[in-house]
Amino acid sequence: MKIFVGADHRGVKGALEVVEVLRSLHHQVEYVGNLDQTSVDYPDQAYLVAMAVSMGRADRGVVLTGSGIGTCMTCNKVKGIRAVVGYDPWAAEISRAHHNCNVLCIPADLVGPNDLRKIVEKWLDTEFEAGRHERRLRKMRMVEEGQDPTGYCEDS
Repeated sequence: MKIFVGADHRGVKGALEVVEVLRSLHHQVEYVGNLDQTSVDYPDQAYLVAMAVSMGRADRGVVLTGSGIGTCMTCNKVKGIRAVVGYDPWAAEISRAHHNCNVLCIPADLVGPNDLRKIVEKWLDTEFEAGRHERRLRKMRMVEEGQDPTGYCEDS
């Protein structure tokens, strides 16, 4: 897979570790974050990663910032992005299995180096289950398009 990785000043150390993990797993990686702890605004890196995924230049994206919350909110403003704050392997697994998440926002202030690899590997290894979850993703896309999903059902 081609994976874009980004980080703000609070996530740069963890992001560089994630880059190494992804490369060790033989993924193609493009890093768009800063390389030191000079203060940067997290929406910039979130936007770059989310746009790469949205436009098909990347299969998935990973962004590391302090809490991951603002980054996740920013990514989810980009059409076609389903971002989640992945704070542990369970959240990473469910985000893929049920929601087909394509951008993982890791809270660098909460996740230590030992858990980074577990979270990233679980997220990469988990396949989307489809089935009943497909209808829910269609409803998400309807919201994204400004449509009311509440009356939608598969058979109509």
